[in-house]
Amino acid sequence: MENKKGFIVLVDISGYTKFVRTHNTRKIPFLGKSMKKTSEQHAEHIVSDLLECVINELEGTLTVNKLQGDAVLFYSVPENLVEYPKLLIEKIQSCFEIFSNRLNELAFCGTCSCDPCKQFGNLKLKSFIHYGDFLLKKVSRFEEIAGEDVILAHRLMKNSIETNEYILFTKNVNDITSLKEFDNLEERIEKCEGLDDAKVYVFYPNRENYSEIERENISWLKQFITMNKYFKKPKTKQGIEEKFILAN
Repeated sequence: MENKKGFIVLVDISGYTKFVRTHNTRKIPFLGKSMKKTSEQHAEHIVSDLLECVINELEGTLTVNKLQGDAVLFYSVPENLVEYPKLLIEKIQSCFEIFSNRLNELAFCGTCSCDPCKQFGNLKLKSFIHYGDFLLKKVSRFEEIAGEDVILAHRLMKNSIETNEYILFTKNVNDITSLKEFDNLEERIEKCEGLDDAKVYVFYPNRENYSEIERENISWLKQFITMNKYFKKPKTKQGIEEKFILAN
């Protein structure tokens, strides 16, 4: 077990709980259970795909520590606190554009009639960046981070912010690197259960600034065929763990 000081970062997909709902499909005679299974598999596949895109972008800048449902916990212990925070923030910002572009690329999923495929475009990204102390410990094949600052980062995920797409910085981050470059930065005080109130700074990305990819105008049939190929080999969060976490 080692004491470390560094960045604790959480990236979370907003709207996941609503996304995986299956309404009352299980009540439909004969087809109910099958439709429910398909919906769950498609939801898992799409979310795993989106998480993988984000992890690919952050790999090398942050270390994946744990997958937590629709969220990923990262950490880093940088040596250079002058240059690294700027690089980290740039990488986090780029994740929002990559996430948005991947949603556009998956437009063919709309040819599927299951609920997740009909509403996956409503998914959004949130990120939480904190700088503090944590313990790095080995648990079986995994390394885990723990401590009050890790708890704080998780508590800040349950906040009073009304939108579903933003980057939240704690005061500790602002203390080591200036956030003045953000024009629409909002300063807030958030309550954290069991901990002191936290001063945070929230940045709301502007989708109009994203250089969105251009999609081909292809027929519904071709999109349907692409959709079937896409789901043929299911992606899972377990697969992501094996690829990114166990490999570290």
